[in-house]
Amino acid sequence: MYKNNSRDSSKIVGCSALQLSCNLKGMKPAIGNYSYTNRCVPFKNRTSMKQQALIILGFLMIFSQLTFGQDTLCENCIEYSLKLNENKFKGSSLQFAGYDVSMILPSDFVEDSLSINYLFKTIRSHDIRGEFIFPNGQTTEINYSIIPYHNSMTVFMKTSNGWYPWDKLRIENNKLIFSYDYWYCPPATKTDLEILDLCFEYLKDSTNWHKKDDRNCDDDKIDKTWSLFCAIKVATIEKYGEYNHRGTVIQRTRFVIDELYPNHEYSHTLMDFNNDSSTKFDDIIKVLSIVKDRIKKELETSEK
Repeated sequence: MYKNNSRDSSKIVGCSALQLSCNLKGMKPAIGNYSYTNRCVPFKNRTSMKQQALIILGFLMIFSQLTFGQDTLCENCIEYSLKLNENKFKGSSLQFAGYDVSMILPSDFVEDSLSINYLFKTIRSHDIRGEFIFPNGQTTEINYSIIPYHNSMTVFMKTSNGWYPWDKLRIENNKLIFSYDYWYCPPATKTDLEILDLCFEYLKDSTNWHKKDDRNCDDDKIDKTWSLFCAIKVATIEKYGEYNHRGTVIQRTRFVIDELYPNHEYSHTLMDFNNDSSTKFDDIIKVLSIVKDRIKKELETSEK
């Protein structure tokens, strides 16, 4: 069962997920069903309210002892276990079968010296790549690097589907184990505001917007008419020099659409929202304006 793809946006802090992604577009999210007809089944031997409370309290104390201190995954995290075979790590998601990741190491990589520090040193000194393999057999290349993350250093995985820092990285029994947040959104920067300003420039009036997005932006650049997705993608490349499908601006835009239209069933959020017959030009500008306002507030908070 897959998690419901919407949640209470008022409780979200920073860049958090509002929709299941990671290219699981063919999978339908499902909501867990809980009984409303037999919520309170009485004990066979009726007990007093005080006894019931003591039983529940005892259970909670035992449960808290069992779970306290456990290193649990974040709500949107996927855990992987990669096995080293000669000079190649390869393994699968522990939650979603068929989503494989590989990392190809130099031919002189010494397996007996495997450690986190040795792996970091290898990635820093070589052009380390691998593949993300989907259940249908399609692949996308991974480019690995080392970045600062949560007051430490970690592996950074760049794919066409997004850029993801590894979390809870460890080595156990010659296996590389890590998790990553499939809805990760990078911290905002001033460049993200420049991207949004450029989007507003592209979409300066309704004649510069079209409702036939196919996520191929070549025609948009030529015709100077833009879909929401292409305006953000082209502006991102213009300002950053490359495109991250899980970049701050495009992620925040997804989140705002999910918040404003919580019952949508979009497969590709930006494209489908853009092409929706009910979407107007003012709706596009409203979404971008909310995104810009939130990024400005995040930057103001971080500078204090």
